[in-house]
Amino acid sequence: MRISKKEIDDIKQSNDLVTIIQSKGIQLKKKGQSYVGLCPFHNEKTPSFIVDPMKQLWNCFGCPPDSKGSTGGDVIGFIAKYDNINFREAIEKLKTNTSSLNNTEIENLKLKKPTPKDQDTPPFNLIPKQQKLLNRVVELYHTTFIKNEQGLKYLIEKRKINDTSIFKYFKIGFANGSLLEIIPDKGKIIDSLKDLGILNDREHEHFFGSVIFPIYDLFGNIINIYGRKIKDQENNHLYLPGPRRGIFNWQAAKLYNEIILTESIIDSLSLFNAGFKNTIPCYGINGVISDHLTVLQKYKVKSVYLCFDGDDAGKKATKAIAPMLADLNIKVYPIMLPCGQDINSFFSLVANPKNEFKELMIKANLAIDTTTDKETIKKTAKKAAKEKKNSYQKGKYGFEVTLSGREYEIIGISRTPTKLKATVKGIKRDMGKKRFHVDTIDFYSSKSRTVFISALCDFLGETEDVISDDINRIMEHIEEYGQEAAEDKNGSEKKQMTETEQKEALDFLKNPNIFDEILADFETVGCTGDDTNKLLCYLAAISRKMEDPLSVMIQSRSAAGKSFLQDAVLAFMPDEDYVKYTRLTDQSLFYKGRDSLVHKILAIEELDGMDGAIYSIRSIQSSKKITIAYTGKDPVTGAMSTEENTVDGPIMVFITTTQVDIDGETASRFIFISLDESRQMTKRILEKQREKHTMEGLINKINSEQIIKKHRCANNLLKNLCVINPYSKLLTFTSKSLRARRDHMKYLNLILVIAFLFQYQREVKKMRLNGKEIEYITVELADIEKANEIANEVLGMSMEELSSPSKRLLQLIHEMIMAECRKKKINSKEYQFTRRQIREYTGWSDFQIRTHIKQLIDLEYIHMIKGKWGKEYIYEINYTPENKNSSLIGQIDIEELKEKAKKAKLSY
Repeated sequence: MRISKKEIDDIKQSNDLVTIIQSKGIQLKKKGQSYVGLCPFHNEKTPSFIVDPMKQLWNCFGCPPDSKGSTGGDVIGFIAKYDNINFREAIEKLKTNTSSLNNTEIENLKLKKPTPKDQDTPPFNLIPKQQKLLNRVVELYHTTFIKNEQGLKYLIEKRKINDTSIFKYFKIGFANGSLLEIIPDKGKIIDSLKDLGILNDREHEHFFGSVIFPIYDLFGNIINIYGRKIKDQENNHLYLPGPRRGIFNWQAAKLYNEIILTESIIDSLSLFNAGFKNTIPCYGINGVISDHLTVLQKYKVKSVYLCFDGDDAGKKATKAIAPMLADLNIKVYPIMLPCGQDINSFFSLVANPKNEFKELMIKANLAIDTTTDKETIKKTAKKAAKEKKNSYQKGKYGFEVTLSGREYEIIGISRTPTKLKATVKGIKRDMGKKRFHVDTIDFYSSKSRTVFISALCDFLGETEDVISDDINRIMEHIEEYGQEAAEDKNGSEKKQMTETEQKEALDFLKNPNIFDEILADFETVGCTGDDTNKLLCYLAAISRKMEDPLSVMIQSRSAAGKSFLQDAVLAFMPDEDYVKYTRLTDQSLFYKGRDSLVHKILAIEELDGMDGAIYSIRSIQSSKKITIAYTGKDPVTGAMSTEENTVDGPIMVFITTTQVDIDGETASRFIFISLDESRQMTKRILEKQREKHTMEGLINKINSEQIIKKHRCANNLLKNLCVINPYSKLLTFTSKSLRARRDHMKYLNLILVIAFLFQYQREVKKMRLNGKEIEYITVELADIEKANEIANEVLGMSMEELSSPSKRLLQLIHEMIMAECRKKKINSKEYQFTRRQIREYTGWSDFQIRTHIKQLIDLEYIHMIKGKWGKEYIYEINYTPENKNSSLIGQIDIEELKEKAKKAKLSY
C-alpha cells in the first residue's frame, strides 16, 4: 500500500528530530541556531554531525555520500539508517513518538539531575510549529494585557507592582477568553492548542481569568506558562500540563553573583519593582527543580538569599532547600519575613520596604556569621573594617565610589530594558600620582564584564573575585543612580520657592490690572510694541495647563522679531514646562517618553525645520496623543516583534515662520499673529536697542531677572482648576467660513484661559460628581470683553485669505498708486507699476516683494500685464479698501451680552 505525502508530512511534523537523536544516547550541543555532535555512523573525535532544528534536517560532513549523493536527511532517513531498516519500516516506527522507542531510549529523554555535560542541552523541546504557536499565544495574551484593564489593575492596584516597564520586559499577559476569537483558522490550531495545554478538552482556555507569565529556558525558548487568577478561588496557580520546567528571570544568575530565591513569581516581581533585579522565583515551597540548580551552577552564583513566606511551611521549605544549595558550594542566607507575610505583602504594607528589606538581608548575613568559627569571625571583622573605607559621591553626570580603598568614577550612564552602559574609570595612586584605566562597558553583557574585570585585575593587582564583587556593587549603584536621577528630576523640576518669591507671585496673580503688569514686564525685559500679540502669546503659554491649549504661529518677514518674541514669552515660563527645538525629524516626537510632553510647550524656531514632523504635531494637537508601531527585539527571547510607543498630550505648540502659503490642515490648528513691520515700530525697536547700553538699560537687565522669576513662580502657583463659562450659550461667532468651526473653539478657549489666569481673584467653588470632588471657577463678563478685544484682531486676521505680510504689501502698493494717481490725475485702474517702484516706495527687498506679490496675483488682487524672465514685469491693481474682507469675527457686543444675561437670569 502506497504511503501518501500527507502521511509522510504528518510523521515529520509530529517527531522532533533533536529529541529522536538524543533518545539514541547521542549527545548534542547547541551551536548558534544548530546542534552538533559526534556522528553515530562513523568513528570521529571532532564533531561533524549537524542538526538543524528549524528545518528538521541532519547532515554529516565526515560520512561518504550514499547512492543518491546525500550525506544527511530528515527524521525518517535518520531512523532508517540508524536502525538499519527500510523507509516504510521507519515510518511505521515513527507513527507514535515514545511508543516507537525502547526502554533505554525513553530513559534518555527523562529529566535528570543536571551535570556539566548536559548543561548546554535544552531540557525540553517543542517541534518548530508548536514553539511558534506558543510564542504567538504569549504575544496575544500580552496584547490583551495592555488593552484590558483587569490584569493591569490586579498588578498595579492589588499587588502594588507599579513599574510598567516590567510588564513589557517580561511579556506579561492576560487571558480573558478571547483567544479563539482571534485565531483565524480554527481546525488544526485548536488541536495544537490542546496538545500544548492552552485549551482543555472542552476547548476552554486553561488560563482564563489569569495574569500570564511566560517562562523560558536558557536558550530563550518559551517552555512553560504560569497563570495567577486575579479573583481568588480554589486553584489560583496554573501551569501548562506536565513537569515543571524553565526558570522565570534566569538572566539574573547570569548578571549577579548573589541571588534572592523567592517562593513565587509575584514575590520576585515585587522585588524587581523595588529595584532588586537579582531575584529568581521557585515553583512554590517545594518548587526548586533541576533547572534552578543548573542555572545556579552554570553561572557560578556564589550566594543565595532564601526568602520564603513567613509561615511554618515557608520556614520548613527554607530548611529543606538550604542543604541542596550548600551541596553546590553556594552560601545560603535565610531571610526571615514577619509572621504571616510574603514578599508581596511586605512591600505593600511596610512604610519603607526597600530599606527594611535591606535590613533583613543584613540580619541574614549576621545570623550566618554568628554560627561560624573564630577564624571566619576574624575575616568578617576584617571585611567590616575595609567597608569603612567605602564611600559614594553622586555628581551631575555620574558618581564616584570607593570600595575597600579602590577608587572608581562612573559617567555616561545609559539604560534600556536590555542594556546598561556606562564609562568606568578605575583609579590607581602610584607615588602620589593618579593612573587610570578607562573603558565603556555593558553591565548586562557577561562578555563585556568579563573582559573589563580581567583588565582591571591586571591594572589594580587584585584577584578576579575582588574585582568581580566591585563590578557587581558598581552595577547596583548604577541601577539605583538611574532611579535617583529620575526622582531628582521630578523633584527638582518645581523647586521650593521662598516666602518672598511666593508673595511677589501671589501679588502678581491678585493684581486686577494683571495684563498691564504683563505688558510692563515685557517692556522691562526689552520686548517693545505689539501689545496684543504679547498678551495672546502669554495666554497661549498659560493654556498649556488646560485640557485644550491654544497653539500660536508667528508669521512675519525675516528680522521682524519673531524669535525674540518667542524667547521672551518662554523666558517667563518655568524651564521644565517647555522644550524648544531648532529642527525636528519626521518621527522624532514618536520616541519621546509617554508623559514627556503632557501640559508642556513645544517651541520650534522655524516651520521649515519641522520636515515631516508636522504630521505628528497635528495629530497630538487634535487627538492629544500619538502612537507609533515599530519592529523591535524582544529583550528576553531576542525575537523580532511589533512594539508600540505612545506619547501623550495635550501640548501648546509655539512656532515662528516666514512662509507665506501654509497648508490648510496645519493653519487651521493655530492662531496666526503677525508683527508690526512699520517704520514707526522699527524706530521704537532701535530706540530700545540703544537704551540697553545706558544706565536705564543696566537697571532693566538686573530687574529682568527678578521679573522672570516672578512669572515662573506664578506659573507654578496656578492650580489645575476647571473653568465654567455660564455665558457660553449666549455668545456668537461668524459662520461664513468652514474654518470657523475650529476658530470658534479657539475663541471659547481664549475666554477660559483668561479666567484661568484670574483664578486667585475668583471664588473657587466645589461640587461632587461620581464620588469625586471637583474644584472650578466661573467666567466673568470682563474675561469675555478682553477675549473679544484680542480675538477680533488675531482671529479676524487668521480667517482672512491673505497672510498678514501680503496684506501689508497690498496696502502699501495701494498707498503708492493713490499718491501717483493724485499727481497725474488718473484713475487707479489705469495706473501700471513695476517691482522696482514697489521697492523704492516700501523699502522692502526684492526677495520679500517677489514672495508676497505671488499670493496677491494668485488671489487676483493684482494682475500681471506683461513680463518674463530677463524682462521687466508690469502690474495693475484690482483692489480698493471697500471690497476687502472685514476683520471682525462676529462676536456679540459686550453690552448686548449683559442684556441677554439679565433676561436669562445669569448673574455677572
